[in-house]
Amino acid sequence: SVRDGPSQAKPITVKNNLKFSRYDPLEQDFRHFYPDLIHLLSREIGGSTPGLSTQFTKVLTHNLSEAVIGKRYGLMVPRSFKELGGESSLSELATVLGWAVELTRASANITAEVSQDRTMSRNGQPTWHRKSMLGPAAVNHAQMINYSVFILLQKYLQHHESYSYCREEVIEAFSHQTRGFCLDLSFNPEQQQPLLQEYDIARYKSIVYSTRTFPTLVFPVSLALHLAGLHQDAVHDQAKRILTDIGFFSQVQQDYDNCFKDPKEGDIAKGRVTWLIVLARQRASQAQLQELIDCYGRQEEECVQRVKQ
Repeated sequence: SVRDGPSQAKPITVKNNLKFSRYDPLEQDFRHFYPDLIHLLSREIGGSTPGLSTQFTKVLTHNLSEAVIGKRYGLMVPRSFKELGGESSLSELATVLGWAVELTRASANITAEVSQDRTMSRNGQPTWHRKSMLGPAAVNHAQMINYSVFILLQKYLQHHESYSYCREEVIEAFSHQTRGFCLDLSFNPEQQQPLLQEYDIARYKSIVYSTRTFPTLVFPVSLALHLAGLHQDAVHDQAKRILTDIGFFSQVQQDYDNCFKDPKEGDIAKGRVTWLIVLARQRASQAQLQELIDCYGRQEEECVQRVKQ
C-alpha cells in the first residue's frame, strides 16, 4: 500500500540534520550533571552549619528550574565547544561552564525580582523572595549563587590553562548584571529627563547588551572559545560583533511581541526602555510627544492603549 511504501521512510539527510534534538547525548550529559552540581555546591556553601546545606539546595533547585529560568542558554557552551572541534576529553569542563552560565542567570533573576518586588517571574512561577517568604533578604541568596560560580570554576578548571580567562569572563558577566540595573530607569528615577530624552538608542543598546546579549549569547560562546584554546582578541571581537547583532534584533522582536502579542508583560505601563518607545520619541510630532510624556509609564489602560496608537 501507499502507506507502507518507500515514500514514508525518513530521508537520511533530514535525520542527520536533527542533531540538536531535545534529548541528544550532549544535552543528556548536561542534564545528568545537575544532581552533582546541586550536591557539590550545597555541601561547599553549607559547610558544617546545620540546615544551611539543605536551605541552599532549595535555593538552587527552585532558581535553576527550567520552569523558572526558561531556555537553557548554558547549553551553548558545550554545543559551541563541540562545533569548535574541542577535545572530547574536555566535554565535562564544557558542561561545568554551561552550568556556570545558568548560575549567573539565576542570581540575576533573583536580584531583579527582589528589586522590582515582583509576585511572579517572567515564566509565571512564584518569585523566590515571595515563595521563601524572605522578602528583600533573598538577595543574600543571589550573592551565595554568585560565590558558587567561583567554587565551580576552582574545583574543575583550576589546573586548566583556560581557568584565568574563564574567571575574567565570569567577572565581566557580573559587571553586566550591575550595569543593566544601573541603566534601568525604574531603579534610577534621578536619570529621568524632560521630553523622554533618556529613552535614546544608546541607552537601549547598552541595556540590551548587558541584560540579554552578553549573559545569553556572548558569555557562553566566550567560555567555549577559551576552553577550546582560542584566546585571541580578534576572534572574540568578531564573535561579539555577530552575537551583538543577533541579540539586538532578537530583543527588538521581543519588544514588539510584548507590546502587541503578549501585552501582560506591561512594558508600556512599567515605562521600560524598548525599541518601540525609542523610535516613537524620535518620530513623534510635538503634540504626539506630549501625549507620550503624559501616558508612558502609567498603569491606566487608557494610557496604555493611547501609547499603542
